[in-house]
Amino acid sequence: MPKVSVIMPAYNAVPYLEESVNSLKRQNYKDWELLLVDDCSKDDTAKLAAEIAASDSRIQFIAKEKNSGSADTRNTGIQLAKGEFIAFLDADDLWEPNFLEVMIPFMEKNHSAFSFASYRIIDENGFEFCEPFLVKSEKYSYRNLLHYNRVGLLTAIYHVPSVGKKYFDPSLKSLRDDYALWLDILRDGKLAYASSEILARYRVRRGAATSNKKKVMLAHFRMLKNREKLPTFYALFLTIIHGFMGLRKYRNK
Repeated sequence: MPKVSVIMPAYNAVPYLEESVNSLKRQNYKDWELLLVDDCSKDDTAKLAAEIAASDSRIQFIAKEKNSGSADTRNTGIQLAKGEFIAFLDADDLWEPNFLEVMIPFMEKNHSAFSFASYRIIDENGFEFCEPFLVKSEKYSYRNLLHYNRVGLLTAIYHVPSVGKKYFDPSLKSLRDDYALWLDILRDGKLAYASSEILARYRVRRGAATSNKKKVMLAHFRMLKNREKLPTFYALFLTIIHGFMGLRKYRNK
């Protein structure tokens, strides 16, 4: 049984897939499995993923029969996961070699059900064009996270024996479904333990960093109002805060 199950959804990911998987294979911590799930890519992602899986027994390749978005694709991996911990690495993001080496002992030491860390922001070519996204080494409650989502998906890890298997909500159409999952984990009083160490690199297209803000903010508001059952004014207030903080996140170096 692997200690850590890593969930990687892939869609048209040929340019970055191998580099992302290699960042996992270079981990100093070796006790992991990778669930690599292709969401009916239109390029050669499935072929490349199958070749990658054939080269390492820790990697399982799953080809979906129907395209259904990242939330459902991650859920496919979670269903098959065998690890005590579940972590997430998208097919264009990168982990530093010490990511698991730091995070797993960190969680065990703190008896943490859910943890996350700081990360760098890079563009298509791997150039760091923004200041790193830094989190404080503190404990965060449901209410703390409700006020502002500090959790980067690529650094999030949850402990299955503590919270059970938690899944993404496909009804959110892959918008704010990760945030909704973190709130689900913390809703019953669990705390999130954050590490301030910069342990990953999040890849984003420079032009896309703020281009879909209107769409994302609307999805954010609807999630808070309809799923978290917040009063309309309070949900709107929190959405505005998130929008402002999101713009600050992508400030240039």
